[in-house]
Amino acid sequence: MAEFETEDFSDGSDFEEFLGFEDVDEAEYFDDEYEPIDRELWLRHMFVNDDEEEEDDLGEFEGFQANWKTDNYHRNLRSAFNRTPGVKLDLPEDATPLQAFEKIFKEELWTHLVTETNRYRDQVEQTPTRAKTARWSPVTVPEMKTFIGICMGMGLLVLPVRRDYWRQSKNLFRTQFARNMSRDRFAAIWRYLHLQDNQAAVNRDDKMWKMRWFLDYLLAQFQALYEVDGNVSVDESMIKFKGRLSFRQYLPMKPTKWGIKVWVMAESATGYVTNFQVYAGREGSGEKGLAHRVVMDLARPYYGSHLSIYMDNFYTGVGLLEEMRTHGLYACGTVRANRKGLPKSELLRKKASLNKHEYRVAQMDDLTFCIWQDTKTVMVLSNHHDPTETGTVNRRKDGANRVPVVVPACLADYQKYMKGVDLLDQMVGYYGFQHRSKKWWRRVFFFLLSVSCHNAYIAARG
Repeated sequence: MAEFETEDFSDGSDFEEFLGFEDVDEAEYFDDEYEPIDRELWLRHMFVNDDEEEEDDLGEFEGFQANWKTDNYHRNLRSAFNRTPGVKLDLPEDATPLQAFEKIFKEELWTHLVTETNRYRDQVEQTPTRAKTARWSPVTVPEMKTFIGICMGMGLLVLPVRRDYWRQSKNLFRTQFARNMSRDRFAAIWRYLHLQDNQAAVNRDDKMWKMRWFLDYLLAQFQALYEVDGNVSVDESMIKFKGRLSFRQYLPMKPTKWGIKVWVMAESATGYVTNFQVYAGREGSGEKGLAHRVVMDLARPYYGSHLSIYMDNFYTGVGLLEEMRTHGLYACGTVRANRKGLPKSELLRKKASLNKHEYRVAQMDDLTFCIWQDTKTVMVLSNHHDPTETGTVNRRKDGANRVPVVVPACLADYQKYMKGVDLLDQMVGYYGFQHRSKKWWRRVFFFLLSVSCHNAYIAARG
């Protein structure tokens, strides 16, 4: 929940300077031909300062709150998540992760992998500049399953290079892989493994065209297999890749600093991935910002469900949370001090000089804002928490054991539910298939294979 050190920025509004009316031709607006009107009342309706409260009854705007308030809070009512959590497909009560995995990697997918792998080998062999590969036979579905199973096994038992898994002369490297597939056969399938016909008429402007079918298919299976419990987190995961790639990212704060970024929405309690996007660079005009687009895209399947989404300060903003509320989505997250629309009171700014574990709360319409002094100043924004509710977080006191500290409910829930993607990264990192490849899409493929295994485990566990 640590915040980046940032400076306060103006929202760019010069509206107050326009209220002098030196250049306004009053005769143009107060002509004798028209019925006399109250000049002061007319000016108040035409030009309303953002820092002034309009007390008049404005009809359709009755009840609209234009400014943040720090007392006389109104109750912020919320609805419960309206979908049924848990497994959505028919699975036995004592189902194994393999049975759940078969609901994701169906025969349709295995057939697709086999077809494209064999097709790619034929296309390569027709190229005059390439030497032909001896003793090749088309891959079958059982062989492809064996190949993928060996790749999973390589994630469990990590050896320096792939050929070590077939060594029989040294007991240290002796495995049973050779009984299932020869080293040369594995190398041949590895070479021609493919997901998309290179000669097909596809949208080449889509940087993910080499695996677009696979991404769409896998996402559909994730959402069809399991329903989250109503609390999810949105964050980015990194797939390690240091080769040449136009959309390779550098995130210095991540354990994996160089690679391919994946936007992930995962269940907070289990890390089950319910939606994801591989980031391939800027899309469209980006009028509302990258973070705004990413969150709304990931949350689109849950419009109207009252899903609660937790995110860090890269995503959170007043405009985003207001739009999410209109789509029946709840959101909460830490927020940067220079975001537009936050309270302007000095008592609610980042440099408010609060005592240790002291907090202050403000409210505007459905938005609740809190500032809390921990080791650093923490600012949280929510569109569904009641400003009067509180919770507890555990903090060390004088270097001793952890003790509960009272904080606003939005901050307590943020700490509780902002862990789904981190949990996913932890679980996938234990057994990830990390063998090198110059083809970027293979790294994405094996990352999503690991995610599929994790999702299958969560679904089988119930």
